[in-house]
Amino acid sequence: MSPLPTLCIMSMLIAFWMMATSCSSNMVTQPTDVVFPDTSVSFRAHVQPFLAVSCGIGGCHADVNPAGRIRLTSYSTLMFDRANLIVPGKPDESLVIQVLNGVFAHPWGYLQDRITANHRRGMAQWVLEGALNN
Repeated sequence: MSPLPTLCIMSMLIAFWMMATSCSSNMVTQPTDVVFPDTSVSFRAHVQPFLAVSCGIGGCHADVNPAGRIRLTSYSTLMFDRANLIVPGKPDESLVIQVLNGVFAHPWGYLQDRITANHRRGMAQWVLEGALNN
């Protein structure tokens, strides 16, 4: 094999390795990795990652055998699977916000230990801003 194809293959492998390792630093693995802004909360950048690591952990509210038959895995399941999980513009009427705020007890008490005041405010702000799929 000539040196040129070998050099190309090595360059591609190095580039792939650099891309793969650079992405891991932004990976969300804990609720504390998600920080909500005061305004302009994004479903894709804030809400979905937060729900994935705080509510979908261990498959609790995942798509397969979800606890309480509540799936919190996508915008559509959050908005349309069950009435009043999210009521756009009305955080006080949204069941997810009520559970996060402790109005309704969560069957697994350690939820409150995993989330912060920033998470509660951010989720409520997203609902207040219309619960957009942004």
